[in-house]
Amino acid sequence: MTRALAFLLLAAAALAADPEGVTVTGPERDAAKGVDVLQVASPYTGGSNKVEILLPDKLEPGKTYPVLYLLPVGGDFGGKYGDQVQEVRKANAHNRHGLIAVSMAFDAMPWYGAHATDQRIRHEDYIIKAILPVIEARYPASPLAKDRMLIGFSKSGFGAVNLLLRNLSVFGLACSWDAPLAFGVNDFGQVGTRPHFGTAEQMATYIPGELAAQHAAELTGKPTRLVILGKSVWGKSVEKFHRRLEELAIPHRYDDTLTGEHSWSSGWVGKAVDMLAELRKAEAKP
Repeated sequence: MTRALAFLLLAAAALAADPEGVTVTGPERDAAKGVDVLQVASPYTGGSNKVEILLPDKLEPGKTYPVLYLLPVGGDFGGKYGDQVQEVRKANAHNRHGLIAVSMAFDAMPWYGAHATDQRIRHEDYIIKAILPVIEARYPASPLAKDRMLIGFSKSGFGAVNLLLRNLSVFGLACSWDAPLAFGVNDFGQVGTRPHFGTAEQMATYIPGELAAQHAAELTGKPTRLVILGKSVWGKSVEKFHRRLEELAIPHRYDDTLTGEHSWSSGWVGKAVDMLAELRKAEAKP
């Protein structure tokens, strides 16, 4: 089956499959970047926002693929923090590991939670209730939790860990690099948390250390689902969260040697994806 025919069939099937209130246009092909581009409007964000999809070069008919969801730091592609999808492409990780890479833009700075009152800042819902079903309706993306992986750094690393811990039945693995994982309620107001969460009480439901404690019983003694990496801006915070996971006996992969500029393009992405893929394969073994 050719890729063009596969896309036509998937698009036709998706016409009646999008969630209520979600409107999708595309895909259009960006040949220079090697990605498909969708525009997605939903009740969870403002306006219509771009979604980029990087597929393996060869798709096998009838096969579904794991999906790597790359969470942007600044809400865009190729801006101040680099282009997350292109880093996967440069590392050839989509082909080496046979996965689909997906990233999405935002009209407001993302922390991957929800605002206390603004219904147009519900980024956790956007990922779960819009992005996942849209991708799984249009592409050969596995709908199994074990095949949904999250990766981010800085604010989006905080988001990747929280999305996993708050939704253990939805996502299988999460990787964070150089993120403020030791943030607590007292950090409300720092680096865009106020406009995203609205109140300290709302932010309190998205604290990685607290979520880890709440879900420790579900994770202890089970296969590793968290990869905690790197140090650049947030090295002390990363190490503190690692110690917290150790105290809770939550299995995780920790490596503080992946250092570099606070950016997608500082050389850590390919190695991080390798670790996620290794963990996924290890869990799949009988």
